Amino acid sequence: MVNRTVMGVISVAIFVLMGVAMGPTITSSVADINATTLSGIPLASVIVLLATYLPTFYYLALVIGGIGGIWWAIRFGGND
Repeated sequence: MVNRTVMGVISVAIFVLMGVAMGPTITSSVADINATTLSGIPLASVIVLLATYLPTFYYLALVIGGIGGIWWAIRFGGND
C-alpha cells in the first residue's frame, strides 16, 4: 500500500507542473490589457497596474501552494 505522504507529494508535484505548464498561457492572456483598450472604464489604471503584476502573483501563488501542499502531506500523511 502506498503511503499517504508519498501520494501527497506526487499530487503537489503534479500541481506545480501543471501550473508551470499553464503559466505562459495565463501571462500572455493579460498581455493585451492596456490603457487604450480600457479607455472609458472606471479604475482602468488600477486594472492595468494589477495586470502588469499578474505573472509575479501567479508564480508566487504557485510556489506558496506547492510549499503548503508539501507541508500538508508531511503533517497529515502517514500510514493508514
